[in-house]
Order: sequence, then C-alpha cells, then structure tokens
Amino acid sequence: MSSMTILSPEEYLPAAPDSERIRKVLVVGGGSSGWMAATMLTRALSRHVEVQLVESDAIGIVGVGEATIPPMQQFNRFVQIDERKFMSDTQGTFKLGIEFHNWGRVGDKYLHQFGAVGREIDTLVNLHHWWLLGRLAGGEDYPEWQELFVSRAAAADNRFARFDERHQLGNRYAYAYHFDAHLYAKHLRGLAESRGAKRFEGKVTGVERDAESGFVTAVVMEDGRRIEADLFIDCSGFRSLIMGGELEEPFEDWSKFIPSDRALAVPTKRAGGEIRPYTQGIAHSVGWQWRIPLQHRTGNGHVFASAFSSESEAEQRLMATLETEALDTPRLIKFTTGRRKRAWVKNVVALGLSSGFLEPLESTSIHFVQSALERLVAHFPTRTIDPVLRDAFNRHTETEWTNVRDFIVAHYHLTERDDSEFWRYTRNMEIPDSLAQTLELWRARGILDIYGGHLFQMGSWTSVMIGQRCIPQGVHALADRGNPQFAAGEIRKIAEECRKLAMQLPKHDEFLARYCPATSLEPAEG
Repeated sequence: MSSMTILSPEEYLPAAPDSERIRKVLVVGGGSSGWMAATMLTRALSRHVEVQLVESDAIGIVGVGEATIPPMQQFNRFVQIDERKFMSDTQGTFKLGIEFHNWGRVGDKYLHQFGAVGREIDTLVNLHHWWLLGRLAGGEDYPEWQELFVSRAAAADNRFARFDERHQLGNRYAYAYHFDAHLYAKHLRGLAESRGAKRFEGKVTGVERDAESGFVTAVVMEDGRRIEADLFIDCSGFRSLIMGGELEEPFEDWSKFIPSDRALAVPTKRAGGEIRPYTQGIAHSVGWQWRIPLQHRTGNGHVFASAFSSESEAEQRLMATLETEALDTPRLIKFTTGRRKRAWVKNVVALGLSSGFLEPLESTSIHFVQSALERLVAHFPTRTIDPVLRDAFNRHTETEWTNVRDFIVAHYHLTERDDSEFWRYTRNMEIPDSLAQTLELWRARGILDIYGGHLFQMGSWTSVMIGQRCIPQGVHALADRGNPQFAAGEIRKIAEECRKLAMQLPKHDEFLARYCPATSLEPAEG
C-alpha cells in the first residue's frame, strides 16, 4: 500500500501577500449606518485590520429609522449585542408588525404581522388558498386572514414575550424593535470603540484619489488632516460625499413609482395606556403618518409628496393627528426615492442614505445597511478589489432594492381610494414590470412568485394584498378540489388556536418593565 502525502495549507492555498491585504477601513459618517458598519467590521475582520470612523458633531443625523424588521436579530447576534441592555439603553419596545389604516379604503385597517401562520392545513398548498376556499361557506363571522397569525392576536391585545425556536411559538412568531435612533448610534459606538474602532471628529471637505486607478486614497479634513485607508465606507447620508460627490455614481430615480419626497418628523409625549407592540402607518389624503411607540415617547412623522401638498398643509395634517403633546417643532426632511446604480465603485462601498433611499413605509432603512454589511463581509476584497466580488455585491444589492421597491409600490397602487388627486395618481400610475407580473399571477390564482432572495415572503405579501382588498379570482387548483365546509371549519380552528396562544403572553408593558426597563425616560437629544 502506497503512503499518502499530506500537504500543508501553505502548499495548496494560493499566496496572499501582506501587500494585498486590506489593512485599514475608514467609515465616513456616523449615525446608525456608520456605527453599524464599525461594529460589524470590528467583529468580522481580523484584529490586524484597523477600523476607523470619521464624523462631525456639527452635521445632523436624519434619524428616521426607529422601527425595524425581524432580520435585525441576526445582526444583533453576530455582533454580540446584549438584547436587554440594547433595548434598555435605547428606550426600546418590541414590534410584532405594522398596522395600516385607510390604505385600501378610508376606514380599513389591517396588520402586516411578522411570523408564519398558526399552522398549515396541508403541505402542498399554502394556507391562504384554503382561507379563500373557506370563504365560500364561511358566513358573516368567518375569520379575517390576519386572524390566522399568533402575532396578530397578540398585537390586538398589546401582548408580547420573546421566545426561541424551542418554544411552541418559536416557529410561528417573529419580532423586531422600535428604538431611539440617536441612542442606538451611541450604543453601537460604545461597542465598536471597546473592540478597537477609532473615531475622528471633524468635517470631511475633500477626497484624494490615485491618478492611475481612480481609487480613493484619503479624505481631507477641514483642519487639513489627511486620513488614509485601503477601503472606504461612505455613510455620509443624503450628501453621498464620496459615492455621489467624488465618484459621481448615477442615481436611479424611482419617483414615478413612489411620488413621496418629503417627511416631517416630530416626537411627542408617551401616549397614555398600554404601549402598542407594533408600528402604525395611517394614510391621509396625501401620503401617510407613522407612529412608533417607545418607552419614553412616541416617534411621529408624515411622509407626503410635494407635488400634491404644500409643506404647511402637511404640517397641519400631522399636528392635528398627534395623540399627545409635541416635544419639538416638526423637522422637514427632503428626499428622492431611488438608488445609486452601483453601491460598490472602485474601493468605496456606500451604505444607508449614501446608496439610496426607500421611504420608511416598511421599516427597511436599517435592514438595507445590515444586508449590505453582510454582503460586504461575504465578498470582502483584497486591496486590488477583485471585480468579480464587486460585481456580485452590486448585482445582489440591485435585486434586493428592486424587490423591496415593488413591495412598497404595491401598498400605494393597491388602493380603492378616489378621494384625492394623490390616491388617484398612485392607483392608476405606471408600475414596474416585475410588480405587474406579481400582481397578474396573484389576481388570477392567488399564487405569489416571490421565492428566492425576496426579503418579504408569503406572509407579508398576503397580508398587504388581502388587507387592501386585492382578492384573487380563483385559488390554486389543488385547493379548489377541497370542500369549502371543511376548509371553513379548519380556518375557524386555526384562528381560535392563535387567540389561545396569544392570551398566554404577558402584556407588552409588563414584559418591558421586567426584561428591559429604560435606563432613562428622558428624550434623547437631536
């Protein structure tokens, strides 16, 4: 028997000279996106890679991202955030979904809840087909689609508790967070600096580039300092200092699909009574209003389109619908919905508002930062910036953004409102071909072709479609063979099971007081 030769790693792994390795990453800009980047990279990269961040206290933070979606738990686990301390430090609350008012018709209300249905009836056909079939024999007290989710039953009675996958609710139940964006950035800064990130204070006024490659070599500060790096993360907000300013990466404008281009934000005193474990999105004659309940206050805002409403009219709508006393004057934020055609150009990666903006209707702003960081780590380059890695990053980024865009456009387009010029426009506007194909298949047979890399899956799409009265003309052929009386009976059982499971949960207020009481009930500055 011949002996087998075992090679050492040095003999079969390709050479990676030290000169090719990224030695320093500079994050340009702070806020949630900047400090998320610094926290993630200090956790993911070798201790030999310096992670630095430059920000100016003189530049304000937009800070509209106070509501999140469930994937944020993955980020927290990866960067080893202590959930109790994070929630306490940021005066946070838990979120089971988003309650939409007046979107289908004035007076309508539905919850885009997180998590799966209470249970499936069979393994071949999704439950919404059986729910549609059961409507034929259901009668007036037939359960609404949203009643087949435990999170909907819990939200309706302001109940919440967290569970892992080993609990009976673990695979039916998902949650996200509400928190103070300024306090969140402060919390992350403490983590990142404790793990070696270095912060520079000051305003960036210039960018230096290599004459031959066009790569960015340094940023220049207002006081003349130069800060060099191998890889730059542009978190400079709407200014897009490097990606949009220096590199002049084109911006793809999506305003014809999402006409809203303004937001007014104002905090109010905490509302009396129980703290809701969900965000609210309340449609007005033009645009919509958010309410985000925190332990110390409520975050409020009004997203609207300047083509259909003046700023003063929008402020009047917002102030007239606040639940409690305003703690400040409304702050105006101007934006254009869309994205940079590429988020990674040369040795610069744009995150957050530097890469684009989709309005906060489905609380995706912080998720876009998280997912981009996960992609960057998965495709982390050497100093040569391999085009294959960069192109894959950009391709996946484009797919994610367009998928989420379609989901948000669906909210506006699937309305029956005819009471204002704004809603008549969104109801009849041109929509992306990809969304048109999704709606065509749904309307015909209730089938959703949203598999693969879509952020929002079956439960999310069905909640919005059905919640806004977009009911399919037919159901899946395999469900259509079923008995409507049987389907109706099973649907009633599932709704009752969801109610009983939800009633086992404590009140949201009680859970917060026990698990993560706020360290301070004073509003954050900024």
